[in-house]
Amino acid sequence: MPFTSILKNLAERSGATGAVMLDWEGEIVASYAGVERLELDLIGAHHGIILDIIKDAVNKEKDSGGVKTVFITTDANRLAITSLKEGYYIVLTIPKTGLGVRAVYESNKAVARIEEEMG
Repeated sequence: MPFTSILKNLAERSGATGAVMLDWEGEIVASYAGVERLELDLIGAHHGIILDIIKDAVNKEKDSGGVKTVFITTDANRLAITSLKEGYYIVLTIPKTGLGVRAVYESNKAVARIEEEMG
């Protein structure tokens, strides 16, 4: 599946331990885990709800341009949640020592490739 190879490339280039693409209902479309026992399904589905809440809040502001990427930081790592078209999104798990800027840059490149594949 082309989405899986795009996610693998995204994870490797951004320094993420995993990447998952989900639909608007939190169902996994494709995933890549560079670490064993990384529960991407649980990570992704719950954070899609957070993304929707943030999008709703931001979209109330005139000329906001919409939400592209949201970061969530925990004691152990970071999550980068990036919007795709038509209600899809990507979640990256990044070690806390990883570069968030790199994740955003690589996510934007991956979004372009995924959206091209989606048509």
